[in-house]
Amino acid sequence: MKILQNLPTLTKAIIIAGMLGACQNEKDAVVTPAAEDAQNAGYKNAKISADSKLIKDGKVKLEYSGPRNLLTKETHEEGNYFIEYIYSSQAIKATCYDLTTKMQIKTATFILNSSGLCAETIFGVGYNSVGTLIHEYNDHGQLIKSYNKMAPSERQEFKYINSSDGKTKWLTAVEFYDKNNYKTSEIIYTYMGAKHDFYPINHASTAYGTGKYLSIFGTPITHLPTAMTEKQHKYKPYKCVTTPNELSYDFYVNGRVKLITKNGDTYSAQERIYSTTMASN
Repeated sequence: MKILQNLPTLTKAIIIAGMLGACQNEKDAVVTPAAEDAQNAGYKNAKISADSKLIKDGKVKLEYSGPRNLLTKETHEEGNYFIEYIYSSQAIKATCYDLTTKMQIKTATFILNSSGLCAETIFGVGYNSVGTLIHEYNDHGQLIKSYNKMAPSERQEFKYINSSDGKTKWLTAVEFYDKNNYKTSEIIYTYMGAKHDFYPINHASTAYGTGKYLSIFGTPITHLPTAMTEKQHKYKPYKCVTTPNELSYDFYVNGRVKLITKNGDTYSAQERIYSTTMASN
């Protein structure tokens, strides 16, 4: 499973089963207004109805169901696994299965606070918990830190800068630290000439790769970065490996992202498809 490669032991899981007691299917679940608002928060600035959902992000397929049209299934064919989501009044439970055998692999439970934000993510293998992430937010409702409850030095930190108009804050870096407080890697973003993102989603590493498509991790970034620099830090002796990347975008006529291209490589461009048919520019 590619999203779990090179992650700390705590994070090599996607969900925990049996921690929520009696969870129902989404169509029958009782979801609090706060949880529902959080799930739909990413669409408030969209030009078209929130009913039009992202159904394909590169090689990831997304499915929605129920009267609230919430995310219920996430399929990663390249990684040979899929994730199913169940909603309750105070949590979202995700269960990861092998795509071929349909056997359960890992679990994660996202515990929501009264504002509908994820306060904790409990990871597990089978029915055994292997750790908990605690999530913290700034006054703007943006995720600023996720850390291992049992070893707080093992963490992610999200850094922000003021936007060009001063009205919002843009994500400028995501930093990863191990349990010994060494920075192991970081991703740095720039926004020169950035365009508005009309369907913002979470950073790919949110909750160590488990929360990208759930709008429960605070206010999403509303502009598209134009460059991304990845840094890997090695110690004893120290060495920093830097990989710069330029990002470009093609758009549908309504302004939503159609293609994300890295370093001009159109062959491996990441395509986004939405549930409403849209023509591209």
